[in-house]
Amino acid sequence: MAKKARHYAKKRPIMNNKEEGKIHIVQLGSYSRPEVKEYYNDDFVAYGEDNDYFTYLIDRYNGSPTNNAAINGISEMIYGRGLDATDSKENESGYKEMKELLKKDVIKRITHDYKMMGQAALQVIYTKDRSKIAQVEHIPVETLRAEKCNSKGEIEAYYYHSDWSTASTGDKLTRIPAFGFSNAAIEILYIKPYRAGYKYYSPVDYQGGLQYAELEEEIANYHINNIQNGLSPSMLINFNNGTPDAEQRDAIENSIINKFSGSSNAGRFILAFNDSKELAATIEPVQLSDAHQQYQFLSDESMRKVMVSHRIVSPMLVGIKDNSGLGNNAEELQTASVLMDNTVIRPMQVTILDELEKILEYNGIELDIYFKTLQPLEFTDLTNAISEAEIEKETGVKKDIEEEVKEKVEEQIEDVE
Repeated sequence: MAKKARHYAKKRPIMNNKEEGKIHIVQLGSYSRPEVKEYYNDDFVAYGEDNDYFTYLIDRYNGSPTNNAAINGISEMIYGRGLDATDSKENESGYKEMKELLKKDVIKRITHDYKMMGQAALQVIYTKDRSKIAQVEHIPVETLRAEKCNSKGEIEAYYYHSDWSTASTGDKLTRIPAFGFSNAAIEILYIKPYRAGYKYYSPVDYQGGLQYAELEEEIANYHINNIQNGLSPSMLINFNNGTPDAEQRDAIENSIINKFSGSSNAGRFILAFNDSKELAATIEPVQLSDAHQQYQFLSDESMRKVMVSHRIVSPMLVGIKDNSGLGNNAEELQTASVLMDNTVIRPMQVTILDELEKILEYNGIELDIYFKTLQPLEFTDLTNAISEAEIEKETGVKKDIEEEVKEKVEEQIEDVE
């Protein structure tokens, strides 16, 4: 199970001890954000307090529509139209081997993992004599945990388990050496960016927006349960059979908290059993006339904060309709696209490409690889692209059809002048 936000009750009486029992306020829940920490075990390093932080990220991806759209959109931008090389014509055999080795579905999966999880991993499979890398396969990064560093601060291996939530002490874990640290038939190439304060894992770049992704989930759950339960308003409960002692009051409060706290219990009614009408508990509706406005504000704020955490300049870039005016015309959308490509997408692509080049280097393949952009040709910025290789990287257009690109360059230069 995912590590959800921890909720617990806080009792806060508003009367002093002499007036105790008259009125009691119960705060149903308090949010505590899961911590991103690395915990040392005997062999491996856990990720998160219960070694389930990857699962927490998966739940936020599945539960928040804005977070889901942002991750899908950005990971597709990272992959673009797949891998290519500026010198593919000069090294056709190497280019063909690269395409066979770094398969489309494998690269798509690691770009998705890299954005969603903050890191990605590949299984590198060697030939029997280890003269070459024979195969490269994706391995879900959430199934791996890093071995503790050696005396030089290097990670020599990773431990594999198909489902770490079911792992228990005494389980035999599969140890797989890290890339370049053994003569084994299979090694793990782990791809992650530098994050200050973290040695083994890399927190996601949208870390600050996770609580808002969770808030978006809770708002949706609340509304769904309100509809399913008849849109009942909040209730004020009066027990008219005397003031209970502290122990009885705690028991009543805990019973209500356990049954009615949280978004999944929104709109439920309370059934009371009494000996007589005179001693019956009364339940009065508390109408919140502006409740819909409060939830609309929270919903809009959650969406904004999640997008800010992903550094999305215009929501339309990831398929989210925006009524703010930003990105609603071609010029603004082009500016937003170029800015996001340069500040968000390219740095992620560079980190992934640097690791993929290690695989090609092992096999003696020298290629200038890049991800072909998804941007329309008219959105590409060619004013600083001088060489043919730079133009190809910006546009994804090969030299044999570069007349259209040259026209685009000339148009942009004229615009600048």
